Amino acid sequence: MEATRCAKRVIKDEIRCIKQRAKRCIEIRRHANELLDIAKYLEGEDEQVIITAVKALHKIFSRFLSAGEMYLEQKVTEDMKMTKEEEYRHWLQQQYMSVIAKFLELLESSNIQLQEIVLSVLMKFVATEGNHPVAKVPAKQSCFPMKLFQKILLSLLSPNTNFQHVLTKFEEYFTYDDARYFIFRFLLSDMRQKSKTETSECYLSNVLSLLEHVTFPVTSTEVLTNFLTRPPEEGMSKKLNSLKEQKKLFTTVWLEFLRFKLSPSLYKRVLVILHDKVIPHMTSPLLLSDFLTDSFNVGGAISLLALNGLFVLVHKYNLEYPDFFKKLYSLLEPSIFHVKYRARFFFLTDLFLTSTHLPAYLVAAFAKKISRISLTAPPSGVLVAIPLIYNLINRHPNCKSLLHRADGCTDGDEDPYDPTEPDPAKCRALESSLWEIKTLQSHYYHEVKKVAHKIDHPLHAEEIDLSKKFDTTIDDLFDEEVRKKLKTAHLTFEPPKGLLGTKDDRLKLCWTLE
Repeated sequence: MEATRCAKRVIKDEIRCIKQRAKRCIEIRRHANELLDIAKYLEGEDEQVIITAVKALHKIFSRFLSAGEMYLEQKVTEDMKMTKEEEYRHWLQQQYMSVIAKFLELLESSNIQLQEIVLSVLMKFVATEGNHPVAKVPAKQSCFPMKLFQKILLSLLSPNTNFQHVLTKFEEYFTYDDARYFIFRFLLSDMRQKSKTETSECYLSNVLSLLEHVTFPVTSTEVLTNFLTRPPEEGMSKKLNSLKEQKKLFTTVWLEFLRFKLSPSLYKRVLVILHDKVIPHMTSPLLLSDFLTDSFNVGGAISLLALNGLFVLVHKYNLEYPDFFKKLYSLLEPSIFHVKYRARFFFLTDLFLTSTHLPAYLVAAFAKKISRISLTAPPSGVLVAIPLIYNLINRHPNCKSLLHRADGCTDGDEDPYDPTEPDPAKCRALESSLWEIKTLQSHYYHEVKKVAHKIDHPLHAEEIDLSKKFDTTIDDLFDEEVRKKLKTAHLTFEPPKGLLGTKDDRLKLCWTLE
């Protein structure tokens, strides 16, 4: 107990000492050497001491940068004669680079809080150095400190350490137009260099984690003005403050990334974000058509995830893909009710079949196939499938013959529908009936029975809202049943207690339960 108190007292003393030294270092130039003592605390073991040292060094160098105390007009060489002032400024620059190197080492820490604080401090250095350069910046050149920025990005895009959780913090820096531009430039250069050698999955995962958080300003103006560092002067490269040029660079970066061989997990992560985080910002979205069509033809979860992006290209960018609905139809297998992305699939299927201009045979094929695979589906899946079928028939009145066919089949042996036919135009679904839903009226789960019995009544004009049903699982249904309050039926004026009934029950004369 005493040892613990002593350790806490030591930590408090160290934190107080760091703050006092930082204050002296900032206020009195002859105490500048004390920043070396503060930097030594970065190698300690206590988290709070290290964080205090990081914040103190940030405060010190931010003050030096803002005051111009680290600025040198000329680049220092070995044979260069310097004044005392220039030597002091050069020494500050050396200590600054040494502290930056130690901060980059701390990014490798297993402590997430420390990693986030260090990253925040490093990016604040980028902003401060960009507004107050440490050297003369040539005319018509950006003041953005690219060397420091590259070091940060190189550390975060490590081939050995996964920085996915830290890179989520980078989203706030994508709001700055200059930071976004230089991130794209670095990524493009780095990936082109890495493509010549074997790249690790960890590196690709870090790159994707960075690209996942790219944002562009929602503006109608073409000229960008929100900068982290000093705004570029007139006559500088127009690429930096041009939204069109940045989107062109963004497109090139993504195409370069997709050339790498991606693992299944990365492949899925890419497909999940393409439709809303990538395609809308690309200058030529149709360049993704080969990637998405190849993904759609892979099968399984990959095909399912490629659906959304491919549909966006077909619907908004006029991609010609005549086999789209045929391929979508082929994905309707009993296993679809058990995959991880089931909710996403049925949401997209409902979306794709929204148009009232689709031919009746196509809609009938989907309705029939969904009803057929529902026979072996879990209750949570059936509760999505049947309302979806009702919505399809509501949108397409020509398909109501599936519900009201007086001369239709009454059992599966007479059904003209061919479930093995891959082409929805040839499966003869429109000649069939939805006897499967009638069969589901005998389902063991009462909610499925209730939904299936709607087939016996005229369909309502309004569509059924499926949004609350997509994510329903068998566990949700079970919990819902458990929470229900059962109504007790009154069978006798004296409620029985125990298995043998009341205290006067004659069975107690013959039996004893212990």
